[in-house]
Amino acid sequence: MKKNVSNIKSTYNALMLLLVSFLVGISTLVILHLYFLSIIEKLDWKVINLESKIRIGEFIAEDIHKIRSDFFELSATTSNKRGRELIQKRILERIEVIESSLQILKNGGTLERVIKLNIAGHHNTVKIVKYIKQNKEVISLEVIDVMPKLIELKNKIEENIDLLEKQQQYLRMGDLENYASVSREIHFFNKSVPAYFTRMLENVRRLLYEGEIEFKELQAQINDEKNYYSQLELAIVIFVAFIVLLLGFIIAKQILKSSKNLESLNDALQDKMQHIDQQRQYIRSILDAQPNIVLLTNGEILIDANYRLFEFLSHYNDLDEFKQEHTCICELFEPYSSEYLIEKDYDGKTWIDVVLQNKEIKHKVAIKNSFGKLVHFSVDAVEATLENGEYLIIVSFNDISREVAAQLELKHLNDNLEQRVEAKTKQLQELNENLEQRVIIEVQKNRKKDQQMIQQSRFAALGEMIGNIAHQWRQPLSAINSTASGMKVQLELNLADMKDIDKSYNKIMEYVSFLNQTIEDFREFFKEDKESSIFSVNDVIKKAVSITSATYKDNMIELTLDLEEKIFSTTGFPNELSQVFLNILNNARDALIQNKIQDKKVYVRTYNLNEEICIEFYDNGLGIKEEIIDKIFDPYFTTKHQSQGTGIGLYMSKEIVEKHMNGKISVQNVHKDFNDTEYNGAMFKVILPRA
Repeated sequence: MKKNVSNIKSTYNALMLLLVSFLVGISTLVILHLYFLSIIEKLDWKVINLESKIRIGEFIAEDIHKIRSDFFELSATTSNKRGRELIQKRILERIEVIESSLQILKNGGTLERVIKLNIAGHHNTVKIVKYIKQNKEVISLEVIDVMPKLIELKNKIEENIDLLEKQQQYLRMGDLENYASVSREIHFFNKSVPAYFTRMLENVRRLLYEGEIEFKELQAQINDEKNYYSQLELAIVIFVAFIVLLLGFIIAKQILKSSKNLESLNDALQDKMQHIDQQRQYIRSILDAQPNIVLLTNGEILIDANYRLFEFLSHYNDLDEFKQEHTCICELFEPYSSEYLIEKDYDGKTWIDVVLQNKEIKHKVAIKNSFGKLVHFSVDAVEATLENGEYLIIVSFNDISREVAAQLELKHLNDNLEQRVEAKTKQLQELNENLEQRVIIEVQKNRKKDQQMIQQSRFAALGEMIGNIAHQWRQPLSAINSTASGMKVQLELNLADMKDIDKSYNKIMEYVSFLNQTIEDFREFFKEDKESSIFSVNDVIKKAVSITSATYKDNMIELTLDLEEKIFSTTGFPNELSQVFLNILNNARDALIQNKIQDKKVYVRTYNLNEEICIEFYDNGLGIKEEIIDKIFDPYFTTKHQSQGTGIGLYMSKEIVEKHMNGKISVQNVHKDFNDTEYNGAMFKVILPRA
C-alpha cells in the first residue's frame, strides 16, 4: 500500500513539475515578448513624433503662403478701409497661428488645424497633430529665425496700412504731388516684400528638409533595431522552448514510468469495485426475490430493505422516505400478546439482540399495513460478514397471519365445537354449490401469483436491462454529439449553409428516433401481459434480439437468424415469451464469454412441425456439464457465480412455456453444422402449439 501511495505521489510531483516548467516557460516568453514589444513601440513613437514635427512645419509653410497672398491683396485694396481692416485682421490671426505652431515645435504640445473640405454636408474637418519635445532635442535655427521675422512682418503690415491711408488722404485733399510721392513709396515697398517672404519660406523649407533627413535616418535606425530585436527574441524563444521541451521530455519519461504503475493499480481497483458492485446486485436480487419482508441492518441503523416492505407499507416509496419518519421498524410494532415483541430495548439489549440470542424461541410481531390491517409476522435474524469486511444482520419477517387466524379459529372451535361444525358444514355446502366458480377464482389467483414471480424475475434482470439500454444508446449519443459539435464549428466559421444545417438536423433526428424506439422496446418488455392473445413467434424473437443486439455487438458475437417466413402464430402472452427468449440469449452470451470462445456464434431457427412451432437456439459455447444439465430448470439453481445470477431465469422460462403457453422447453448438448459453421455447445428447444 505504501508503495502505491509513493507511486501516486511521485506521479503527482512529476506532473506538477511539468506544469510549473510549462508555466515558467510560457511566462518567460510572454515577458520577453512584452519587453521587446515596448522597445519597438518606443521606436515607432519616435517616428510618429518626427512625422508630427514635419507636419507642423508643412502647416507653417502653408500659413506663410496664405499670409503672402493676403499681404498683396492688402496692397491692392486702396479705397476700401473696411476691406483693409478685414484683411489685416486675417493676416494677424494667421501670424498668431504660426507663432502657436512655433511654440509647439519649441516646447511640445498639440496642434489642431481646421481643414476645409468643400463637400456637401462636410464643410471642414479637424486635423490633430501631437508633438512631444525631447529633452535633448536641439531647436532648429530656422525656427529661431522665423519668429523675429513674424514680428517684422507685423511692423511691415502697419507700415503698409499707414502708407495706404496717407495715399487716400492726399487723394481726398487733391494733393496730387504728395499722392504721387506716396504711391512711389508704396511701389518700392511692395517690391521689397517678396524677397522678405522668400527668405522666410526658405527658412521653413530648411526646417522641413532637416526633418526629412532626420526622419530617413531614424527610420533606417529603427528598421535595423527592429530586425535586431526580432532576431534576438526569436533566439530567446527557441532557447526557452528547447529548455521546456527538454524538461518536458525528462518529466514525461518519469510520468510514463509512474503511469504504468498507476494503470496496474487502477485495474486492480476497478476489479475490486466491480466485484463489490456485483456482490451488491446479488444481494439486491436475493432480497427482492424473497416472498417475505427482508431488512438489512448493522445492529444500529437500517441499511436496506427489499421491495416487499414497500408493498406492505405502500405509503412509503423507498427506504429514504421511511427513514425520514422512523429510525427503526420496531416503532411500528403493535401490542398483541406476551409472546410478541413490542419494545425497542430489553434490559439494555435491542430487540434484534433478543432475536439473535434466543433463536430457539419463535419470535413474533404485529404491524399494521397501509390500510390499517393488523398483520402477524414471525421474526428470524441471521448474522453475516461480507467479503469487504462489512458486518450485516439479515432480518426476515414471515407473514403468519393465516396461521394466527387458524389458531384463533381452532380456539373458537374448541369453545363451541358443535356450533363450529354446523357452520363449517354449511360453509362446505356453499363451497360445493359454488365449486366451479371457486376453481376459476383460484386459477386466477395462481395466474396472478405466477405473474408476480415473472415480474420478480424481470426486476432481478433490471440491472442487466439498464446495461443493455446503455449499450444501445452509446453509439447514437456519440453520433449526436459529433454531429452537433461539427455543426457548431461550421456555424462559428461561417462554413455552413442551410443545406448542411438541414442535413445535420436530419441526422440528429434519426438518432433521436432510434433512442426513442429503444426506450419503447424496453418499456414494452416490462409491461405485464393482461390477456392472452394471438401473436407471431418470429416478431417476438426479433424483439428479444433487438434488446440484446448491443451487448452481442460489444462482445463480438455473431448472431444468425434463420426464421421460416410462413411460420404460424401461437396463442399466449408475448411479453412473457419474449422474456424466455431473452433469458436463453443472455445465457448463450454469458457462456461464450465465460468459456473465452474466440469465434463466438449463436444460431436461431424456427420451423413448423405438424401442429406445432419449433424454436431452436444453438451456440458454440462448449455446452453444459452433463452432471448439471438436468437441474438447470430447477428454481434457484444457477451455473453462474453467486454475484451474477439468481437461478430464477430458466425456472421461470419453463413455468412460462409449459404452464402459460401449453408448450415444452428442453436443452441438450449438440454438435451440428449450419451453413458451413460448426456449433459445438448447448441447444435450447421451445415447442409451442399453433394458434
